[in-house]
Amino acid sequence: MDPTPLAQLHTYLEASRQKYDACLDHLEVVLPVPGVTATVRFHYLRLDANGVPKFKDLALCLVDHVIEFCLSARRRGTPKAFHEFSRLNREARALLRQHAKGGEAGEFLLYLLMEAVLRAPQVVAKMDLKTNPKMEVHGSDGIHMRYDEKEHCLDVFFGEAKLEQSVTAAVKHAFESIASFHATGLVEHEFGLVTSHFKHLDAKLQEAVLEYVDRLNPKKDCRINHAMLVGFTWPPYPDSAGKSYKEAIDQFVTLYTKECPKLHELLTVQFGAFAHKHLRYDIFFLPFPDVQSFRDAFNAALNAE
Repeated sequence: MDPTPLAQLHTYLEASRQKYDACLDHLEVVLPVPGVTATVRFHYLRLDANGVPKFKDLALCLVDHVIEFCLSARRRGTPKAFHEFSRLNREARALLRQHAKGGEAGEFLLYLLMEAVLRAPQVVAKMDLKTNPKMEVHGSDGIHMRYDEKEHCLDVFFGEAKLEQSVTAAVKHAFESIASFHATGLVEHEFGLVTSHFKHLDAKLQEAVLEYVDRLNPKKDCRINHAMLVGFTWPPYPDSAGKSYKEAIDQFVTLYTKECPKLHELLTVQFGAFAHKHLRYDIFFLPFPDVQSFRDAFNAALNAE
């Protein structure tokens, strides 16, 4: 058994799996992408007892994680009293609002998916770095890691989140962003952030991580993975009025399952001539009745006092 501190990396997961399960589910559909190491997941919003998709609950779930998403352990300190947690929550919300550029809902949602589904904790709190005017915080939509004990390899996940009205546009733009990420040398930039701004205070864990992300270390190595969120407006979202909860969810699952081969085909086409097929991918499809409504719900939750 490998004694490396990386075996304990999973203990730094902070997102609530219980809250994730309350808001999101997925289809049991497996569609491999030829010639690519990719896991494609077809997620969807759970329905409440009245048959309404729980996008507002999902927005609240995300904002409940604002401290974990935005602030490094060093920035948080060791709060003990309720008023200290309230202060951190206020600071994290203000930070997110101050530096908002429109894509925060998608980045936040992908954070939840990488932590709750991939079991890969966030290792750089990029939002925290934006308080430094000299720090350029561009690149991926999140840096997460997971240790593979069987292969003694560190998996590094770079996030790419796209929430768009058109699923075709969202997939296309996600691939363009990943291609640009590599063309402009941002992999090295992101590894530099891990080196200089590791989120957690465990010195032994940080030292072990740095050994693996050192590409010139002859004994240890890391794998590059891209976690991709494709959120989109789906016009065929069924009307659940007059139906029981079971009827509503069964109808939705049936319609969504029929849509999966079309979504899969979009990926297959994009991967066809893609220059980075040798890397590994986790792809989350997530339809919304309306993407903008989810963004609005997220902003409302973020701005609520």
